Amino acid sequence: MPVNPPKNTRVTAVDMPSLQSLDFDDDETTDVNHRVRDSEISPPMEKNRRGVLVVLRGPEVGRMHGLGDAGTTIGRDKTADIRWDDKGLSRKHARIVCDGGAWVIEDLGSQNGTWVDGRRIDRSELRDGSRIALCAGVVVRFNLVDEIEERVARQLFEASTRDALMGIYNRRYFDERLAAEVSFAHRHKGWLGLLLFDVDHFKRVNDTHGHQAGDVLLAGIARKVITAIRAEDVLARYGGEELVIIVRGVPKPGLEVLGERIRRAVADAQFEHEGTKVSATISIGIATLEECDAHATGDLLVALADERLYRAKQTGRNRVCTE
Repeated sequence: MPVNPPKNTRVTAVDMPSLQSLDFDDDETTDVNHRVRDSEISPPMEKNRRGVLVVLRGPEVGRMHGLGDAGTTIGRDKTADIRWDDKGLSRKHARIVCDGGAWVIEDLGSQNGTWVDGRRIDRSELRDGSRIALCAGVVVRFNLVDEIEERVARQLFEASTRDALMGIYNRRYFDERLAAEVSFAHRHKGWLGLLLFDVDHFKRVNDTHGHQAGDVLLAGIARKVITAIRAEDVLARYGGEELVIIVRGVPKPGLEVLGERIRRAVADAQFEHEGTKVSATISIGIATLEECDAHATGDLLVALADERLYRAKQTGRNRVCTE
């Protein structure tokens, strides 16, 4: 599987004091210049750099995964340190270790092989910027980063996947995650459900109290919903005043219970904007992958949930519809 070689390796500049600002005599200056040329002065940040993988193609593009010095396994198996549920990956696909200060990747007998910078390998040393293709659907980049670089990269990823107003996942992240969850559910014959809901008469809130009040309301509803779902459930802004939740491993009756809990939590809440109490209700449509055909996509699941959301609106609002 050929992979294009990486572009020029990035070099991190290190601030060094100006030689002119230091009080050396001629012999000392010559000695310092000699030592700089011979690279005997180690950049202070180099000692604190750690290995990471950045997803270039696959689930959650841009996400950074830290590597442990003692070894990091990659694959589809539940015990893998970094796990992607892609059928092109073997259960135990590859392992990355730090060996004597050098980072090395080993193929673990995978079916499709491990490719580093376009070359299939059994074992290969990694350099900063090396591209690793694990299968057609998963390509990552190996990087050495310091603490500041790692923190900034993680913040940028979070910003790219979060809705700025609500702090929950955005539509792009939802689309990618739903595709992965549908694939996982089909492969493992597991339950997968979707709750799609929006705010009843949201335009009336904006017209009566202003758009800032509407923003306060949406952010408050998101906070209420977060307290009602599990950590593994995925809450995202689908568009406008519509929100959506991906729920794995819960049969339809459980989804209906969850929907009612969310509906009541929102209906009972009041949110304040500039001294004015603002409240609202929501309508919810619920659909499960089991109700669709054996090869259903995420789009079909969303369409079924949207159809039931519309029915909830048509039959009075502030209700949950599962049929």
